[in-house]
Amino acid sequence: MLRLVMTKTKRYLPDSVLAFFRAKGAEGGKLGGKRGGVARWKNVPAEERSAIAKRAVATREAKRKARKKS
Repeated sequence: MLRLVMTKTKRYLPDSVLAFFRAKGAEGGKLGGKRGGVARWKNVPAEERSAIAKRAVATREAKRKARKKS
């Protein structure tokens, strides 16, 4: 049986191909599984993750202050 997979362009994939992609990915029903965030942050040390998070918070706060001023 073929199923419609919603992507930028509509494509039809056999169930066996979808099952293969899902098995290769992590759990979840997505094509290929949920792997993005886990794979990206796997080799980033805790100190660097903390620094990145602090920069993100500072940027958010700066944007909030800029919005309040205008």
